[in-house]
Amino acid sequence: MREPSFQIPIIRSGDLDLESPEGRTEWDRRVMALAARRIAEERVRMEQLGIIDEHGELISRELPPDMLPESETTLETG
Repeated sequence: MREPSFQIPIIRSGDLDLESPEGRTEWDRRVMALAARRIAEERVRMEQLGIIDEHGELISRELPPDMLPESETTLETG
């Protein structure tokens, strides 16, 4: 399975004229492409962590043991 990159990519706008309709359209396209990439990477990460399955559905709605009311784990004790 591909390891996602967790670096935040940047979008360059210096080559665009954001005052023109074409420049704004291209900016919107770049932002949407970046968003799609980040969503895909996060989905891979969540699958690897066992949070969601291959269909994007939650694997479990149960809280982890350290989050249950009877847990003795605290922010102070870890």
